[in-house]
Amino acid sequence: MLVQKSHARADTYRRIVEGILELGPRDIRGVSRLTGVPYNRAITAYNRVRGKLGLRVRAAPNTGVLGLRHVGFEVTPHPEFRDVAFAALKSVSSLNYLGVNANAPQNVFGVLYAPRGGGGEDYLRLFDLLVEGGFLRGYSITGFSQSERYSVRSDCIDWKTGRYVFDWSSLTPRRPEAESFDASEKPVADKTDLLLLKELEFDATRSFSEISAALADKHGVKISDRLLLYHYTRHVVAHKMFTRYRVFLPLEDKLGVYIHARVDPNNRDEFLASVRRIPYLDRELLSDDGDYWSDHYLPPSDYANLLLYIQTRLLPLAREMRVSHSPPEELHLLHNTIRVVRRRKV
Repeated sequence: MLVQKSHARADTYRRIVEGILELGPRDIRGVSRLTGVPYNRAITAYNRVRGKLGLRVRAAPNTGVLGLRHVGFEVTPHPEFRDVAFAALKSVSSLNYLGVNANAPQNVFGVLYAPRGGGGEDYLRLFDLLVEGGFLRGYSITGFSQSERYSVRSDCIDWKTGRYVFDWSSLTPRRPEAESFDASEKPVADKTDLLLLKELEFDATRSFSEISAALADKHGVKISDRLLLYHYTRHVVAHKMFTRYRVFLPLEDKLGVYIHARVDPNNRDEFLASVRRIPYLDRELLSDDGDYWSDHYLPPSDYANLLLYIQTRLLPLAREMRVSHSPPEELHLLHNTIRVVRRRKV
């Protein structure tokens, strides 16, 4: 009897998570209708997967509608400013994440949002100005035309423990996630919309009063919870400024692994399919020229298995590849998912 109840509870958790992927964390009544789980039980299950299993829910910004794209960069600060470079770059408001190469700490790399089109080129002049001002010795940037955030693979999780359980030798294709909404209409997002989106990207489960307090604390901007609700319903949701909700396992005690590769066009589809089978995949970025970045978070005990998979399944399909990793004690999860990593070549 206890075993049956445990299995039934795990199945309920799985259904609730799949419902949240469709409707988000603010419509549990809708999740109840969608999944067939009674409302009160759905509320209880939702609270348990957040509390007991530590699941995180985030909104994925619809960069197409917002007129933005992801840009990867790697910079070499002048030795005089090396100690303050990380903190200075971290203050860039459009920053998405930032990392330090622990084996070559003179370099800092990361990803930021930049406007599409000509405005983006002007925006990225920031790096030229930093070189001219003597802050940087040099830099390189990569513009990405495609980006995707991935949720947990509910088919690979033991919902009784909240841990992945799968066989590396028989990974199946990932179930497709929703594509971005049609970006043919590009509403102009104002500053409040962008600040709200940034908070939802970090944690979509917080109340508007909590988001209001966070904006005041982080940016010194006072926006009432009522005004945030107005922007959420009339701007963010109405104009589809985020693609869909994503559900993640907690990142505490996880190893961050980052793949940077140049992909041969003839192998592109096979390479992407092989990466997307990895249950730990969190995000991927792809340029028109074949540059590819992806992020993965996993238990340290599974690192050797991931590395073997990369060496046997991915490396033969890539022209070049670098793998970075961040030990749990060095994984800094600040607002923008700031990372300190060690790089190694595969």
